[in-house]
Amino acid sequence: MAAVNRFDDLVNAPAGDRKQIAERLYDESYAKRLGQSFERPNKRRLERIALYKQIIGTGNRCILELGCGSGDLTYALVGSAAKIVATDISANAVELAEKRKELWSLQSGEINKIEFQPMSAVQLDLPDAGFDWAVSTSMIEHLHPDDVDRHLREVWRVLQAGGNYLMWCPNGLGHHEDREAHLTMLSYKQWTEKLTKAGFRRFRSTMTSRLPLVEARWKIALETILSRSRIKVLWSHLGIRNVLLVATK
Repeated sequence: MAAVNRFDDLVNAPAGDRKQIAERLYDESYAKRLGQSFERPNKRRLERIALYKQIIGTGNRCILELGCGSGDLTYALVGSAAKIVATDISANAVELAEKRKELWSLQSGEINKIEFQPMSAVQLDLPDAGFDWAVSTSMIEHLHPDDVDRHLREVWRVLQAGGNYLMWCPNGLGHHEDREAHLTMLSYKQWTEKLTKAGFRRFRSTMTSRLPLVEARWKIALETILSRSRIKVLWSHLGIRNVLLVATK
């Protein structure tokens, strides 16, 4: 008997029902974590967070985080902007993120910079051109394929001119094992095409796990070459098993 995928309801749902179903599914997932003891993220996650902080820099006015989850990146960004709006479709995730502030040595003024809101990444209840940066890490692959374009248009709308969208997600060509919640996994090339359609005009990434940023065409060339060579082990070693993109409005 085939295993039941609890995300089948979301995959097969009509557009008008997807938000409610997604809220229920992710609330169920985060409800389990609310009763557990809190621990700081592991070394690998902390290294990624450090890279995101380097890319975003300091002196920003307002940062939007989409799919904040447990809030670890949110709290790490307090020195990067005057205000951070952190959203997640799950109200339980937002509750968890707010409780985890105890893990971070932050002053009250730093904590007051952060505003957590339960909100779908497909329908942002936020003003136009209000953010310098939007950030999503391990979020966009959870969106229904039919909702991705709308999400990208919404991110473009809320960014100011010259603002950036930093996204990190699994590369659809990167030999990931199937995960029931990963509904949309695309390549560098496919993401840049979708982002272009949404209005973004420049695309950058890192060649390794460090700065500087380079034009994303180099990552597209690498994934094209490796797809033809079929050497799976090099996807991780060359840093393209996952997608890291900075798209500029």
